[in-house]
Amino acid sequence: MMREAVKDFMSRAVTSVSLSFTLDRLEHLMADHEIHCLPVIDNAGQCFGVISSADLVYWHSRRKNLSKLQAWEVCTQPVIEVNASLSMMDAAQLMVENGVHHLIVTQDGVVTGIVSSMYVIQRFISREVGRI
Repeated sequence: MMREAVKDFMSRAVTSVSLSFTLDRLEHLMADHEIHCLPVIDNAGQCFGVISSADLVYWHSRRKNLSKLQAWEVCTQPVIEVNASLSMMDAAQLMVENGVHHLIVTQDGVVTGIVSSMYVIQRFISREVGRI
């Protein structure tokens, strides 16, 4: 499994938000579409940062008014971008080294997918169960 490439594990249906997207709108978007990570895209179409469900929990715990916070203010940076041809082993190592659960897949600076640690684990478990 780890010899396969990121392209075999990534989600290609990527929902993203603009820099000015407010966190309350972002929270509803994530909940409505069961998304746990959103790339924040700048005016040039590049990935500026990433916001995860864990980030929303953090801002709620600080009792911040989410309607007054914009994505660019709170997103995680720098973005860890990978190419779709990267081996899944190298991608997993990047996740561990950087303490992240999502990697943004880009080609020529444009977001083409997201790879999630949970999806990798689900694939691993489904393969192992199939061997029993």
